[in-house]
Amino acid sequence: MSSVFTSSRFMFLVMVIAVLLTFTIDSFNSAPIGNTNENITSNLSKRAYYGDMTWYNLGLGSCGTYNNDNELACALPKAQFDKYTPNGNPNRNTKCGKRVKVTRGSKSVIVKIVDRCEGCDPNSIDLSPAAFKKLVSLSVGRTKCSWKYV
Repeated sequence: MSSVFTSSRFMFLVMVIAVLLTFTIDSFNSAPIGNTNENITSNLSKRAYYGDMTWYNLGLGSCGTYNNDNELACALPKAQFDKYTPNGNPNRNTKCGKRVKVTRGSKSVIVKIVDRCEGCDPNSIDLSPAAFKKLVSLSVGRTKCSWKYV
């Protein structure tokens, strides 16, 4: 009689543990532990990017505005720009008009996002001639930098 009672108790205990594990696993899989879309977007905005900086001549940019080479402006890499373009209309991109701080060595410049850089890799950035000259001579053409949203 005692072995039947012990095995029944054991089976009951196994069932309770199985139920508890099921609830624990389900709640763990469905609970966003600090990884909500808002947190991801916030973390991306605070992240520093390390890549190349180049310069280009400005004109009509993807944000729908005309800009000139004397402005402190930039083109974001398409990987950064395109995901913020609603319904395929770059003029309404939420990054347009935002600021980016670009740093090379001990020098930094804050530039306004006015365009999209098709040829830039996801960590690189394209600057106006005026912005590029604040960090290094135009004759350099391409150099390493870091940048982040401000």
